[in-house]
Order: sequence, then C-alpha cells, then structure tokens
Amino acid sequence: MHRLTPGLYVITEDQDLEFDELLVKTQTILGCNVSALQYRKKNSPYSQRVSEASELKELCRDYKTKFIINDDIELAMEINSDGIHLGEDDITCQQARTMLGDEKIIGISCYNDLNRAKQAYEESADYLAFGAMYATTTKQKTKKASPELLVTAKQHFPVPLVAIGGITPENCQPLLASGADLLAVVNCVYHAKFPDKVIANFYKQIKDNHELI
Repeated sequence: MHRLTPGLYVITEDQDLEFDELLVKTQTILGCNVSALQYRKKNSPYSQRVSEASELKELCRDYKTKFIINDDIELAMEINSDGIHLGEDDITCQQARTMLGDEKIIGISCYNDLNRAKQAYEESADYLAFGAMYATTTKQKTKKASPELLVTAKQHFPVPLVAIGGITPENCQPLLASGADLLAVVNCVYHAKFPDKVIANFYKQIKDNHELI
C-alpha cells in the first residue's frame, strides 16, 4: 500500500486559468513541498489532456511530488501517473486495482458516506477523501460532510484521510484535529496572488497536528 504523506493535496484549477499560467503557478506550488498534485480536466480533447498531464507529471517528478489523475484511467495508464482518484460515477476501486496493479495509488471520493468508505477500504484504496467540508465554488453540486465524520473514519480505516471542499488556512484546524491527514485545495492556492504564502500558512496548521517527513 502506497501512503501519501500528511500535507497539502493540490488539485489543478480547470476553469479560469490558461494552461501556461497554470503551469507557472503549479511550479510555485510544487516548490512549497506539497504532498500530491491531482490533474483534473473535464471538458478538453483527450490529446490535450495527454499533453498537459505529461508536462505536469514531469514537473512533479522534478519536485518528487505524487501525481494523480482524476477519473480517467485510460489517461492515467497512458502517461504512467502515480495513481488515480475515483468518484461515484467512475469504475470501482477493485476494477482500477486490477487494471493498474499494486504499485499505483488509488484514492476514492467518499463524500459523506461511511459505507462507501468501508467498501473502498476493503478493496484496497490507498486513501479516502471526504467532503465537501465547507461551501465551495469548485463544484456546483456537493454533498456536505462534517469533521465528526473524519473522527469516525479515522477510527475504522487506517489509511490517509483527505478533507476537501472550501478549505482555507483559517478554517482547516478542526479538520486536522478530527483526523484529516491531507487537505485538498484548489482555488485558495491557484487564485492566490502569493500561493507560497498561503501554503506556508497551511503548513503551520498541519505541522501542529502531524509529524511531517
């Protein structure tokens, strides 16, 4: 089983930034020693996604950051990413494990559903994601989750837990205290004038709750 280290789990912004601008911001973000980068792009031609994901993967290699593909297992296999993140409309964790093998990271969106988390854990998921923890503009339709859910999940599933949804340095402490190992963020870093300062503020909170490698 491949563990993500505690820290920030950054998801690429796919609405407002052109790829060249996203690449520049991503390099700044990766320079802050984040734990993982997820490439999420929903409505672009496959060839474009292959090109962008390949470039981001190489950047992640330079910074020794885990590179995860959102949803698209064909893309994950083609570019040989470190892993894949799957939601409720995607293939199951078990199917992904059969296709990718034991060496790849598989993460599962559990929303606010502990039964879904149990199934994913039993199917060898490497991490479980819960949220939205707070109001978010990244997705139009979200399921609300609570810090208490993280407490229960931590008691039952000994894998890294990722909290997602509207998370900022100012509101992340209850999530970390409840058991979140990683904080998934999008807009608060990609739309920040100084992403490095925002990330530094996150890590002040994270270091109070986790021993970082």
